[in-house]
Amino acid sequence: MTQTPDAATADRGAFTSRPSRRATIGLWIGAAALLLSAGLIVQFLPVPALLVAAAAAALVAGTAVVLGVRGRRSSVPRTGTAALLVAATALIVDVILIVVIAVGALGGSGLSQVEVRATGGPVFTVSYADDAQSYDEEWSDSGWKQYTTTGDTAEITVTASDDDAVATVSCEILWNGESVVEQSGVGSVTCRYDAN
Repeated sequence: MTQTPDAATADRGAFTSRPSRRATIGLWIGAAALLLSAGLIVQFLPVPALLVAAAAAALVAGTAVVLGVRGRRSSVPRTGTAALLVAATALIVDVILIVVIAVGALGGSGLSQVEVRATGGPVFTVSYADDAQSYDEEWSDSGWKQYTTTGDTAEITVTASDDDAVATVSCEILWNGESVVEQSGVGSVTCRYDAN
């Protein structure tokens, strides 16, 4: 049985369309996973362990996009299949991270977001502590620091410089985005918050 040129072209088209389809699907899933990963990276900035997982998912999703583009141009079926598998992996990691967010939001993660703010100036000293260590820093005019804590207290002390000991200084503590303590005074002021 001989094959006509039209039949040979149709068979070749059927052969190349499947890898191209897989590559296109891998490209789209990879792009969606990359967007999800970018959003998760922003969400996990204060949580280093989960930030690494979100960044890894973004890297895998970016790889899937590159493989998808190459697979669309290639007649090798493995490239499209690889793009699809890598994209699916990135999407699965993103879904797992989203589940971690949902469980943390619904069940309470035990972590609290703390932001300490201070004004004074032109130069003043602030003292505060997170779960890991204490900080004594010199700030200019105003400043703020954010950290996560497993504890239930926060404290910041603001002290005017020796050159301007009668300067007015102020402090504020935000606990999970809500302003809970705000004080101002001359020379030195301390803000304390206990979540219990």
